[in-house]
Amino acid sequence: MKVVFDEQAFPFVITFEGTPHVEEIAQWYNNNSNFIDRVLYDKGAILIKGTNVDTVSKFEQLTGSIAGKFRDYVDGNYPRRNLQGHVYISTEYDQKFDITLHNELSYSEKWPSRLFFGCIISPGEGGETPLADSRKIYNRMNADLLEEFERKQVRYVRNLHNGEGMGPSWQQTFYTEDLKEVERHCNAMSIDYKWKKDGAIKLTHVRPATRIHPLTGEKVWFNQVDQYHPSHFRKELYEVLLLMADGVEEDLPLYASFGDGTKIPDSTIKEVIDTIDKEVILRPWEKADIVVVENMLVAHGRKAYKGDRQIVVSMAS
Repeated sequence: MKVVFDEQAFPFVITFEGTPHVEEIAQWYNNNSNFIDRVLYDKGAILIKGTNVDTVSKFEQLTGSIAGKFRDYVDGNYPRRNLQGHVYISTEYDQKFDITLHNELSYSEKWPSRLFFGCIISPGEGGETPLADSRKIYNRMNADLLEEFERKQVRYVRNLHNGEGMGPSWQQTFYTEDLKEVERHCNAMSIDYKWKKDGAIKLTHVRPATRIHPLTGEKVWFNQVDQYHPSHFRKELYEVLLLMADGVEEDLPLYASFGDGTKIPDSTIKEVIDTIDKEVILRPWEKADIVVVENMLVAHGRKAYKGDRQIVVSMAS
């Protein structure tokens, strides 16, 4: 089996010639795991082409053969449908809109170390998964803005309804109907919670805006402040949600402030997004492509698209 590398590209590209079967790909990957690790810690992401991994079952088989332990999507900020075993649909967010770049579950106490994306149905138009090196984002960020975020941190707020309302319910978010199970999770993850009279719950926690990768020792921009910030909502939706929240922004489904509770200006969030966008690399998806991402080192998003699209993901911990 011939394997071709493109070391200059981002992500690093590995191309298999001859369209090997899942078992052959897994064997090569495992035999070269030290090489894969070095590339991921250097580049942050790998694109694998020339595979026959074009179904959910094959993707589950491959990822199950090359990664040990998988993480579920409990406590995700958007519901994500499980397709099979440890395989989830990457997102079901409205296809007319972009999803800004983020590191998966960076607002949490624990996050997956690696993400495996697979292209089962390539997008008709658009639909790329933009990638950006979180180390370069950190180094590009305005020094004063960076200092403020590192000093104050980020306070995340979620208001999850009890089955009726805008945004996800707590049952969808925690994949349970058991209040005690939710409370156990919150306690384990250092999340403050408050049950409301209507059965909804308010979740609050403060997290760092940057982190240090435990193996490379490099500083990375690692948060989801823009996705929680009120400016993330489209104008019409924001007005509806704010009306439902009686004019209190902190009662929106998602909200973010600085860790000390002070408001983050819209202009600051715009600067954050603009800075990240300067590091974005786009590559079109092709059927059976696989992308492996070192979650702390590379942020990902999704571009708007037309037509069909099925990108799946597994999260390794």
